[in-house]
Order: sequence, then structure tokens, then C-alpha cells
Amino acid sequence: MDIVLTGQGWTAVLRLLVVLLFPLAVGLGVTLRLRGPYFAGERILLGATLGVVLTTMMTLIASLVVGLNTLVVWTVYAILAGLALLTFRWRRRSQAFSFLKRLSPAVSSSRRVGKTDLYGIGVLIASILFFSIFSQLLIMWQDKALATGIVDNWGDLPFHLGIVTSLLGGGEIPPANPTFAGHPLAYPFLSDYFSAMLILTGIPLEQSLELPTVLMNSISMTLLFYMGYRIVRNRPAAALAPLLFVLAGGLGFLWFLSDVYYSNTPVWEILTHLPKRYTSLGEQNIRWINPTLAHLLPQRSFLFGFPIALSLAIFWWTESKRKDGNTWLPGVLAGLLPLSHAHTFLAMMAVSAMMAIISLMRKSERAAAVRYWTIFYGVTLLVAAPQLVYLLGSKLSAAGIVRFEPGWMAGDENLLWFWLKNTSMFLPLLFVAFILPRRLGLRRRALLFFVPFGMLLLICNFFLFSPLAYDTNKIFVFAFVLGMPFVATVLVAMFRSKSWWINGVLFRILFVSLIFSGTLNLIHELQSGGWQEFSGEEVDLAGHVRKNTESDAVFLTAPVHNNLLMLAGRQVVLGYPGHIFSHGMDHGPAEQAVNEIYSGGENAIKQLQQYRVSYIVVGPHEKSRFGASLEWLQGRFPEFARTPNYVIYTIDDDRL
Repeated sequence: MDIVLTGQGWTAVLRLLVVLLFPLAVGLGVTLRLRGPYFAGERILLGATLGVVLTTMMTLIASLVVGLNTLVVWTVYAILAGLALLTFRWRRRSQAFSFLKRLSPAVSSSRRVGKTDLYGIGVLIASILFFSIFSQLLIMWQDKALATGIVDNWGDLPFHLGIVTSLLGGGEIPPANPTFAGHPLAYPFLSDYFSAMLILTGIPLEQSLELPTVLMNSISMTLLFYMGYRIVRNRPAAALAPLLFVLAGGLGFLWFLSDVYYSNTPVWEILTHLPKRYTSLGEQNIRWINPTLAHLLPQRSFLFGFPIALSLAIFWWTESKRKDGNTWLPGVLAGLLPLSHAHTFLAMMAVSAMMAIISLMRKSERAAAVRYWTIFYGVTLLVAAPQLVYLLGSKLSAAGIVRFEPGWMAGDENLLWFWLKNTSMFLPLLFVAFILPRRLGLRRRALLFFVPFGMLLLICNFFLFSPLAYDTNKIFVFAFVLGMPFVATVLVAMFRSKSWWINGVLFRILFVSLIFSGTLNLIHELQSGGWQEFSGEEVDLAGHVRKNTESDAVFLTAPVHNNLLMLAGRQVVLGYPGHIFSHGMDHGPAEQAVNEIYSGGENAIKQLQQYRVSYIVVGPHEKSRFGASLEWLQGRFPEFARTPNYVIYTIDDDRL
């Protein structure tokens, strides 16, 4: 199918709202029937998370049989519409008030809960505004060229575009790896599948990536507020936690102040033309990039991973000690994680295991704990097993993913100084919360609940859980997410202090130290002007390839991350080797084959046959890497397409 690349934002928003009606109705229909003291906002957001992820998985299952197309998407939605009608069956007028009470039992009986939901609405609106601004940086158009305004998205965006466009190209489901022809996609692709579904409903490619980013991240931050309120019982602190997370950064601002001090340039000019990313200073060994720019925007798997993880945390806090607790729904959500975000699945399984051990150690809770965790793991395994079989069969668990390496990325540097530089005063303030719980109004249960999440940071200081060391932060980030409400509680207590020293000085210094570097980094991205992914020529050529080649055609290109085939939805022999390495797969033989073919080596023809190459691309990337050795292709193979900077050759079997 032809793909509309961009369009009017408001039109796409209206389409998205229509598309989400049925998934949200089904999800809300389930959460309305949850037993327990859930707030109205929680029920809606938990239902939204369940509805979106479950609908995406149902459509994926259906497409395994008949392929992904518009008919499949709308058929699944029609089924959901039927389920929604059953869920919201007609009620007599006299039942209306009981329906509202079921929506949030405490809303009509407690003014306190109503106020909490008002806070939740405020957090949701603020999150939508925040992510609406920054999601527009994901894809930028510059004179028909496609760019991104987030440097951490520059390497990942073409890969995700390759997954989305290959899903729409009529190829196999699950999709083959667009960057490693002949191999299954060893990557949790469910959020990209959701974007492909949106495109089939008429939403352009650009908005299909941006709108889910706004939707799911706003849900995540609001769920963080509700989770924070349950833990610390402090609304201002709970509302502050999402802000601290999206603006988080380390002590990089000290180097900013140093740059200002030693520069002859006026401060205002430096602020409007920031020279560095102050949460990513390699020379200072500052590696903990602002979470908005490292996780929430570029890491598309987190779109489903974060809200599911926070939903599980809410369920575990609310349900695990109740004899009549809801066990199957948390199990379903956890079971949906492998294809949503594998690192979140590993993190949540580790956290739940520690929680189960803690609860089983208490005799008074043992019976309820055995029941709860047995059903939870049973449902989780039932739902997750097929996904795990697929991912493990895709070599996602290749040797070297889990390995012993103390200190994460600290190297030889003092570990305490390393984490202080990278996370600013987060860990010291978290420590204060643990040593002064009574003065802060924190319950022992809250501190104990955080321990399994905090252990993730400790574990990841000894072991890496990815071939690429940096990616281990996708696991220990949850220690920071769940720790933010505690840190926010300390800050709120300081703000309320009657001491001028604590309120007027210490609070302001600590608060600014937590968000200064992250705010500078976000401003830097807004000023960047963008990093080009594809030129206008490459965008047009990709459209030509998409319309005039078979979906299973294999292309040979230089091994770069932003080859135009990622926008065409076609496989390449080898894309960016870093992606293949980070997925635990061996790219060495394929890289050798690419070099030999372009260089016209003696085994070039044999390699073309072995990798079933259909087309060879010769463009700026190939010319800069292989130069004059490309001349052997001229005249040997017919031309499929020619543009000012590109030639694509068709591999004719008669000429091999």
C-alpha cells in the first residue's frame, strides 16, 4: 500500500480518538469491575493501557493468519465494539447511580478522592502539553527532507520506520528483520505494530509515531502520580514526581556554569545556543541522559513498557495482600510485556519475585501471598510463553547479553562520585527519605514496597543485561521512576519548613540541582535545528522502491542506520551493525559479505547468490565507503532506478 508520510495534526488527532473508542471502552469495561479502592482516574488510565495493548496484540494474532490489512484492523475493532456493548449493557434509570459508584466507589463518598482525581487531571493535561511539544521533534520536515530534532532518536528512528513500513508492505507477520535480511525480528515491536495499525486507519506515518508518544507517555506520567500518591500519601509530592522524572539530570549543569564563567559570550547568547548536552558529557563520564530524551521519546518500546510497569505497581500495592485481590489482570498485563518491551519484562519479573519472597516470609500473609503469586505467574506464563518462544528463537538471548561487570559504566572512577555526577541529589534525597520516614509521614510498607525496585539499581551495578552496556539503564530506570515520589516528599517537606535556611535556601538548591541539567538538555534539543535522516531525493526514491518492488525483495546497501530502504519497508543484507549487536546477533559474516560484494571481490557473485540479493544500491553512503571499486557494477547489471545521487541495480540471474 502507498503510505501517506505526513498530514494535518488535528485531523490525525480526531482519527486517533475515533480509533481508540473501542479499545478504551473494553479496557474501561474491565477496570470498572475491579474490586478494591481505585480512583476514577486510575480506572480510566488502567483501562486505557489494557485496551490499547490488548487490542494491538489481538490484531497481531489475527494478522498471523491472514496478514495485516485494513480489513483485519476493523474486524478486530468490530469484535471489540461487540464486547463493549456487552460490557456496557443497558441499565435501568434506577441503576445509573450504582454505575457511577462502581466507576469509583469513593468518588461520591469521599471529597479527598475527588481532589486526588483533580490533581490527576492536572498532571494529565500538563503531560499532554509537554509531550505534544517535544513529540513534534521526532519527525521534522526540512525542504522535503526527513529529519529528527532529538539526537538520541537519530540512530533509532530509521530502524522503527523500517519496522512500520515493512509491516505495511504485505510481508510476513511477524516481520522479518529489516536491517538483517534472512533473520526474524529479535525486537519487541508491538508499539511499532500499533503505529502500523493507525496508518491503516488513515493516519499519516508522521502522526502514527507522534500521537502514540503523546498518548502513552501522558498515561505513564499520570499513573506515576497515582502510584506516588498511594505510596507517600502526599498529593503535591505525587504531582511533583512526574516533573522531576521528565526533567531529571545529573550535575552536568556545573560544567555549564563553568562554560559560562570562562566564556566571553553573554549568558543569554549561550542559553539560546547551548553548545553541549549537559546530561551526556562523555569526557566527564556523565552517561545518565535525561529520561525524556533517552527513554520516553526515542525508545518506542517504552511507550507500552512504562504504563504496563506502573499499572503492575499499582495492582501490586493495592491487591497483593487482599484475599479477594484481582490476580488475573496483572498477570495478563505482565504477560503482554515480552513483545511490548523485553527489558521491562525482565525488570518486572525480578521485582515481582522479590515481592513474592518478602510476602512469603510473613506468616500472617503467607496464604494470601501463595494464592496471589501462583495465579499471577500462571497467567503471566500462559500469555507470555508464545512471545518468549519467538524472541528466544530469534537469538535475543545470545551469549554476552547477561554478564558480570561492576559499576555499570563507571569504569575506574569512584562509584559514589560517578552516580552523584549522573543523578545529582536523587540518591542522597532518597537516602534521607529512608532514614527520616516518620518525620516525612512515610509508612514502613511504602519503604518496603520500594526495596525490590531499588534493588534493580544495585543488581545493575554488578551485572549488565544487554550486549551494549548503556542499554542496561532500561532496567534500572524503574528504580528512579518509583523513587521519585520519595524524593519529591523530601522536597515538599523542605518547602513547607518554617526554617528560612531549609525553605529559602536548601530546598531551592536541591530542587534546581535535580532539574537544571535535564532542562538544559531539553532546551538544547529545541535549539538543534534537527539531524537529517533522509534527503528529499531519498524520500522520493524510497516511495518509488516501495511501489515497484516485491515486499520480500532484499537490497544491498552500505551498513548504515539511515539507508533509504528503512523508509521503503524493504530488507537489507545488513543495516547498522550496532543495532544487530545490541540485539545479541552476530553480524560479522554479513558485514564481510557486504564489503566483498561492493569491492568486487572474487566471491562477490557467490555472496550475491547466498544472500539472495535482488537489488544493489549505489549512493552517497556506498560511494564514500567503497569509492572506485564500485565501477565493476556499471554495465554488468541493468538499472532499476537512477537519480542525481543514486543508482539502483537489478540483480539479473542471467548475468550472475
